[in-house]
Amino acid sequence: MMDFVLVDTSAWICFFIRRGFDDLKRTLSTLIDEDRAVISGPILLELIQELQTSEMKETIKTLTRSIHRLLVYDDHWHKALAMAFDLRRKGIGRSTINTLIAVLAVEYHCLLLHNDSHFDLIARHSSSSFFYNFSLN
Repeated sequence: MMDFVLVDTSAWICFFIRRGFDDLKRTLSTLIDEDRAVISGPILLELIQELQTSEMKETIKTLTRSIHRLLVYDDHWHKALAMAFDLRRKGIGRSTINTLIAVLAVEYHCLLLHNDSHFDLIARHSSSSFFYNFSLN
């Protein structure tokens, strides 16, 4: 899946904000047009928590139906647990869901589009052999 880009909740939130984040919006629009954007259940769950209106819910529902989904298996949870444990021992341990999302990016060989500095910390301090990171921070 080297050509696919996992789009984190932080990027989706920026995408739906009316003002700002023009580079991110262009990038994500291109990824959607090129059929390269992917999402996972944990990201969708976080995104739903951020919804403000029924219109936004329908927009996201429609949009995410056309986007590739990454499945989360038990092995991903175990790897996220191990990564979170290692990171916590280094003093880094804010979001367990972000750790799972990082594992998905690694396991599925995806770039990760985000606007969240926690992923930069994970990438810097992770024991993973590689971590594709496409940050617009």
